[in-house]
Amino acid sequence: MKKKNSVPRWLQIVSTIVANTAIVLSIVYIVFYILDRFNPMLHFLGEQVFVSRYLDVIIAALALILGILFLICTWKIFYGKKGKKVKRQPRPQYDEEYPEE
Repeated sequence: MKKKNSVPRWLQIVSTIVANTAIVLSIVYIVFYILDRFNPMLHFLGEQVFVSRYLDVIIAALALILGILFLICTWKIFYGKKGKKVKRQPRPQYDEEYPEE
C-alpha cells in the first residue's frame, strides 16, 4: 500500500478554521468575563454562580491554549518545509586513529 505525502486541501482549511474559531471564541468569553467583573449591571454572562463561572473561565483559557497549539502544529505539518536529513559522520576507527608501533 502506497503512503500519500499530501494532505487534502479541505482538511487544511477546516483545521485552520477550527483553531481560529477556538481562539476567537475563548478570547471573547474572557473579555466578557472581565467586563462583567468591572460592571455587573451589563450582565453579559448571566447568573453569578461561583463554580460554573470559574469553570467556564478555565475552559475558555484551555480552549485558547489548545487553539494556539493546534494552529502552530497544523501550520508546521501542512506548510512547514521538509528538513534535510543531516548526514552523519562515520565513527573513527580506533585502529586508524591509534596505530600500533
